[in-house]
Amino acid sequence: MKEKVTFITNLEPGGITTVLHHLVNSKAIQSEFDLSFFLFKHSDYSEMLNQMEKLVKIDNPNFKNKILNTLRLINFLIHFDGSAVVCLGPVQVKLAEKIRKMFKKNYKVISWIHVSSIDPGIGEKINNLKYADYNLAISTGIKRELLSLGIPEAKIGLLFNPIKRESKTITKAAPCKFIYIGRLVLDGQKNLRGLLECLSRIQGNWSLDIYGSGSDMVEIKQIISNQENLANRVHLKGWSKNPFNDIEHASALLLNSNFEGLPMVIAEGMSYGIPAIATDCKTGPEDLIKSNLNGYLYPVGDYSKLSEYLKKFINDDVDFDSQKIKDSIDFLYDDSYDQRFARLLKKGIG
Repeated sequence: MKEKVTFITNLEPGGITTVLHHLVNSKAIQSEFDLSFFLFKHSDYSEMLNQMEKLVKIDNPNFKNKILNTLRLINFLIHFDGSAVVCLGPVQVKLAEKIRKMFKKNYKVISWIHVSSIDPGIGEKINNLKYADYNLAISTGIKRELLSLGIPEAKIGLLFNPIKRESKTITKAAPCKFIYIGRLVLDGQKNLRGLLECLSRIQGNWSLDIYGSGSDMVEIKQIISNQENLANRVHLKGWSKNPFNDIEHASALLLNSNFEGLPMVIAEGMSYGIPAIATDCKTGPEDLIKSNLNGYLYPVGDYSKLSEYLKKFINDDVDFDSQKIKDSIDFLYDDSYDQRFARLLKKGIG
């Protein structure tokens, strides 16, 4: 008999929803578990909802009031008769444990956060994860954070995130062409401002294609147009559902983040054979980037080191093997991930 598991989450465009969509489409996972989704707040992501509701039950509220949704969640937990609830938010972890204790329920509480404690959206709330029976960690860095809370290693499963194995290979660009794919945010997590400032001082024959959209688009355009060294080199390509379909040649993918959970854009690029240059921020990139095999890591804010790596590509002093880059993330491809997910979820259920 399948274990009944409900995910308490939100459904919005982004990496988390991509992972959840993978779960409901995985025959291997669906054969082991009876999955359903309880959305903590109303989702207007109709395209994804329509796809997922064909395969699993999704409880999507009609209202957006936080108090009403909390009461609705309490009612759900009181009547839940499944094996486990998987909470993607730390507040829900603590609430699920309290309701279980108060009403003498038998379900297990499993945490599955996708961001580091550095993220302003979680901060001190990460302490709520101590209430979970088991914790799924998407990166080695997040596992370290959980251990630092005093959570025993036996209650932590290192899961990572899934990636599709791609047959297409995006080959090396000549002359050098860097790419950035993600939200257009000058400061905060993505720190595009720092990346553009660094590139404004880099000479040679190079260009940067930026894919994405965001609130800082107008200011980014101003920065590019006002910097002589950027004006003719940096090209804003806009948002694309799958920018890798539009890219035939690239030298390296760039990511200058101050913090991450597990930056899947790096893994996506590698699945097409593209090396990456990224910050060695607290969680995420270290699990993906292996120096001289599939890219380079540099300390957050170390633009001297970033410049050094950029110049290696511009001067054609690097020679990465596309197939070796693809193979370097074997542990993330669907088949490996699905086996790991099923094993760790069963361990969490006990």
